[in-house]
Amino acid sequence: MPGDTEKKEVFDVEDINMLLDTTVSDRHVGHLLEKADSMSRALAGNRGFIWGAIGIDSTPCDMGCTFCSHAAQWDAYKISPPLSEEAILEKAGQLADGGADFVVLRTTQHYPLEILQRLGRLTRDRIGNDIHLVINTGEMSLETVRALKDSGFSMSYHVVRLREGRDTGHSVDMRMRTIENVLKGGLELQYLIEPLGPEHNAEEILVEARRARSLGASGTGVMARVPIMGTPLARYGQVSDSYLKRVTAVARLEYPDGGQHLCVHPPTPQTLRCGANTIIVEQAANPRDTVSSLGPWREFDLPGARAVLRHAGLEVRPAKAEA
Repeated sequence: MPGDTEKKEVFDVEDINMLLDTTVSDRHVGHLLEKADSMSRALAGNRGFIWGAIGIDSTPCDMGCTFCSHAAQWDAYKISPPLSEEAILEKAGQLADGGADFVVLRTTQHYPLEILQRLGRLTRDRIGNDIHLVINTGEMSLETVRALKDSGFSMSYHVVRLREGRDTGHSVDMRMRTIENVLKGGLELQYLIEPLGPEHNAEEILVEARRARSLGASGTGVMARVPIMGTPLARYGQVSDSYLKRVTAVARLEYPDGGQHLCVHPPTPQTLRCGANTIIVEQAANPRDTVSSLGPWREFDLPGARAVLRHAGLEVRPAKAEA
């Protein structure tokens, strides 16, 4: 059950440690990567999923996360005005009509609740009831979560980040209070291991992989940190694709009985054969860049995402034009 932290290990610890050991060659862990892939395909009925994220604002944030371009301390982002209501609804409609499974409204830490409530109602009306409407915002009280659920949101993205409280201005307790409120308030939870960098060790990764299962998250996965010049963690660079695929497999092997949406960001062909079945299309404000994108981030658009999933042998939600 969600909140049960006494779960037994769900896969052989030696196998998991081998996956996370960079001195072990891919040849010796190939069977584990294949196992993770087959498990995800079975859980999700061979479906692939697309997470369409709309960055609403780039308001400078006072939390000082050492990887985030929106942090006021680093002065790394070229601030743009928040998206208008009309622009948000247009983008949400395009995602829904184009075959996205999730429409995500992403904000900075202190975005006003009353605006999110109105945006939730309007966006839900536009996208219909068969697509998840996801909130990705700051810390939330139980009352806030319930208000957002009543406004049309069905899911929240909220996690305890790797090295929370050390590399961020939040604490683990702060993040967990919000996650508990999300679950008590009736929203589903999407929980990724992130922001993964080359410096993170196996123990840290496993804590968050196992937390996703203990919470009963409806989705799990892994997100690699993108180094932003001017932020303190940029010096570490970005985790390799080879290691990203292994952490992707660990996310599945540590959560074999649920969390059918296993997301990887950025997507690579390798990870979609190692347990991942969910990928992200982003647009507008983005904490992984220094400027808001006019179109899809790094030109990775919805048709491209659908093609990537299909190439991996996964079925996708029909676009409106195909229905």
